[in-house]
Amino acid sequence: MRISTGQIYTNANQNMMENQSSLADIQNKLASGKEFTSLAEDPVGASRVVSLQRELAQLEMYQGNVDASRRRLQLEETTIGDLNTATDRMRELVLQAANGTMSDPDRVAISYELEDLVEYAAGLMNTRDAKGEYLFSGSQGSTQTYVKGVDGRYEYMGDSSSRSIQVSSALYAQSTDSGQFLFESVLSEAGIKQVGGDDPGLNGSLLEFDVTDAEAYESFMREHGDLKLSVTSGQDDGSGTSVYRYALIDSAGQVLAEGAYDETAAAEDRVETFELEGISFQVQLPDSVDNPDYSISNSALIDSVAISDNQAYSDLMRLAGGEVSIQTAGDETSGFTYSLVDSAGDPVSSLAGVTLSGTPPQFTVSVDSGAGSVPALDIIRNVATDDTNGPVTLSFIPADETTLQFDQPPTNILNEMLDTVELMREPIAGYPEGLAKLQERFALTLDQLTMSQERLSEANATVGSRLNKLDNAESSNMDFQLMAESTLSSVQDLDYAAASTELAKRQLALEAAYASFNRIQSLSLFDYIR
Repeated sequence: MRISTGQIYTNANQNMMENQSSLADIQNKLASGKEFTSLAEDPVGASRVVSLQRELAQLEMYQGNVDASRRRLQLEETTIGDLNTATDRMRELVLQAANGTMSDPDRVAISYELEDLVEYAAGLMNTRDAKGEYLFSGSQGSTQTYVKGVDGRYEYMGDSSSRSIQVSSALYAQSTDSGQFLFESVLSEAGIKQVGGDDPGLNGSLLEFDVTDAEAYESFMREHGDLKLSVTSGQDDGSGTSVYRYALIDSAGQVLAEGAYDETAAAEDRVETFELEGISFQVQLPDSVDNPDYSISNSALIDSVAISDNQAYSDLMRLAGGEVSIQTAGDETSGFTYSLVDSAGDPVSSLAGVTLSGTPPQFTVSVDSGAGSVPALDIIRNVATDDTNGPVTLSFIPADETTLQFDQPPTNILNEMLDTVELMREPIAGYPEGLAKLQERFALTLDQLTMSQERLSEANATVGSRLNKLDNAESSNMDFQLMAESTLSSVQDLDYAAASTELAKRQLALEAAYASFNRIQSLSLFDYIR
């Protein structure tokens, strides 16, 4: 095969250029320390590098979240400790003021330190974190936790939520507690509140109350449940004179108090006082009421219904459990029989003070008012209809009615201490009733301080467990980070020993190419024909 001189030069040049390029690639890898410097060199490896770098970035973010959560929890722990110290001092001062030997000026002097401690505690509750966000405002970090109103009372402005932050791929940690959980945990004095009652006549009818024995009152309400106050108009002892009646009934239907009143009297003369165990309260009775009503199932089976007396009808329905039904038995051959039963399926005639008259399917029901039997309800069943349609039920729709419930809403220790301070500044020398009231207030305040510290202790325990969770998450993240970095290094970092050997080999090959070309280019055929 003939090889021309030009071909020799071309091949030699190409081989040397390839060796130089290969040597330059190895030099670039040695300079960068990377196994590949472009995606084209190793597409699979480059994809793994991107995935591992993303994983490392996530782990770095998790570590930042761990650090931020730890700072917040440590700040919360410190703040709770300071609040506990302030609460301990409040307890000491209250116990000191409760000493019977204290004079009015002594209690006033103590009240000023208590007031200062309240302001100090409020400042702690408004603590901010490193970002300037309020620590105990829940998710409302830019909102001040407690704001003092023009009346001197503190109002919680945050929400009930707490912040949770992701600290690992599948773990979230609660980094804060809301002020509502921490500080709105003190029970105020027991009381009574009005709920429901859309009737205008009874809206806002509860005027005032006085709890004389909180423990007895709480026990009474636990036994009797919610109380219902109803007002109806009806006849007085069957004489035909219309009067207004009220009844206070417990959740089991037991009448706790009842009576009549003059609806035309002035408002102040329509105030009724109720005395129950541990509490007395006043209610403004209305000057007009709606009449009680009813609803009917299978109304096609009823010829007529008439309420004879509102009060008697209300008493009847209360005794019957809120409904009466006409039940049908028999068939067309043997004939039908009809009976009037209460909500439990028992005959209405078996109810205390209730009598029936009329010929079924017409029933006239009367109720003993205490001064005689008063007709309450007249109902007639339609016998022309198909009696297989089942019973006919008459359900009670009361007249004016409202519900009274036991009330002991949670509040914060700041306002409760301010109430105590205010009472301490009232002179009670020579006033035994005032001293007794103050001692009751001191006892309540000590209980409230205990409630507050119990909640703070509970929160402190959870803060410790959350800090442990962060430590565990941080340890796991570091392990994952170490594995990811090791894998990433094995994929993208250069093996310097192998690269140095390859560099020497390529350098030797290039030098050999240079030397051989130098020998070949000096050859000439004319040297052999001289």
